[in-house]
Amino acid sequence: MIRYKHPSGLKSLLSMIAVFIGSSLFSQEAPLTLQQCIEYGLSHNPTIQKTSLEAEKNEFKRKETLSSYLPQVSGNVEVVNNLKLQTQILPGEFFGQPGTSIPVQFGTRYNATAALNATQTIFDQSQIYSMQITKQNTKVTELNTQKTKDQLVYDIATAYYSAQVTLTQKTLVEANLSKIDTLLKLTRIQFDNGFAKKLDVDRLLVNQTNLQTELATSEMNYQQQLMLLKYYMGMPLENPVTLPVITPENAASSTSLVNSETMNMVDIHLVQAQRELYGLNLKQIKAGYIPTLSANFRFAYQFQQNDFRVFSPDANWFPSSYVGLSLSIPIFDGLSKYSRSSQMKIQIKQSELDEQYLTENVKMMRANAKNKLNINLASLESQQRNIDLANEVYETTRAQYMGGIVSMTDLVNAENALKEAQTNFLSALVQVKLTELDLIKTTGNIQTLN
Repeated sequence: MIRYKHPSGLKSLLSMIAVFIGSSLFSQEAPLTLQQCIEYGLSHNPTIQKTSLEAEKNEFKRKETLSSYLPQVSGNVEVVNNLKLQTQILPGEFFGQPGTSIPVQFGTRYNATAALNATQTIFDQSQIYSMQITKQNTKVTELNTQKTKDQLVYDIATAYYSAQVTLTQKTLVEANLSKIDTLLKLTRIQFDNGFAKKLDVDRLLVNQTNLQTELATSEMNYQQQLMLLKYYMGMPLENPVTLPVITPENAASSTSLVNSETMNMVDIHLVQAQRELYGLNLKQIKAGYIPTLSANFRFAYQFQQNDFRVFSPDANWFPSSYVGLSLSIPIFDGLSKYSRSSQMKIQIKQSELDEQYLTENVKMMRANAKNKLNINLASLESQQRNIDLANEVYETTRAQYMGGIVSMTDLVNAENALKEAQTNFLSALVQVKLTELDLIKTTGNIQTLN
């Protein structure tokens, strides 16, 4: 089991961040948690809704396949007006005129038929395999749906973490800007009283402008990331959304993997299910060599007269009916089934190679994610120590500047070092979160993320 453990001194750093941005926390209303975003996305994302419709369509496909083994009943009505009856030549011996040929016309001018036909398949191995193929297609559809959901959860989590870190960076910039504003006011007072140089004021003004530009950039990036998050969630882009900033509580929460060695990859299961589908298709093709048996039934009434009095009481309607069995025996199809079965065997071999490749690929991705996570955790710990030190140096330098011990240059350098340390820490934190996502994804348990 792998757990993401924050360094021991991280809580002190996060407490400092919380002091900087504490006022912003109270202004936010009902920030969305990652779990809420995932649940909303799984319910509203159009791609997920489309996969649900695909499953519904597949159910009707199953019923369609089943119908081929149920009775097929049809009715037909036919009316014929023989404008010219066909002439047949009969030997004159039938009419007492040997040695001659007599032209004779048979039939009546008007013929009408009303019939009911029914066919019932008794045995057709191909249709039996068709029903099994449809059932297997349902399994493939379910796996595709799971794959789509897994990718959506991954995309939502990635966008959520990126936006959350950008928001925290934005609030840190606001806190730094607030400190610069306060320091600039004090320096201007000192300048007015002859205790500071105009160069000191100008440097603070430059820093203030840079921070304002950085704040505007952070705000733009944050809004863009919120748009991406809402897009993945299937939420209207105009809907307002707020996220929680990083605090000791939500940053210290660990992401635990129940069993990081689990090989529950939906991609592998999908390849296996498709190979089973290829196997059923191969059996269906071979079943084409097996004879099929069906029963037939017909009941009809036939009308034959030279005048069109179909519904008159004395109309001549004659009933007829039959029942029979039909056996169809395939003999030679020009090697069509042999060619199709050979192609399917090749697809099965290709599927086996795909599974082998995917299995090794997952192992590689997992090993890389583990190594990268260890490196990122070490980097996060290093950046935590660095930001503690940079903050201590900045506070000491600011106190010394206010006491006239150090120059403005020293203060500006200390401030720049603190900002760089804050940025590096947040970058390391988001890398840890994203690497965790990659590791969880290799286990096939991404939907358990919370």
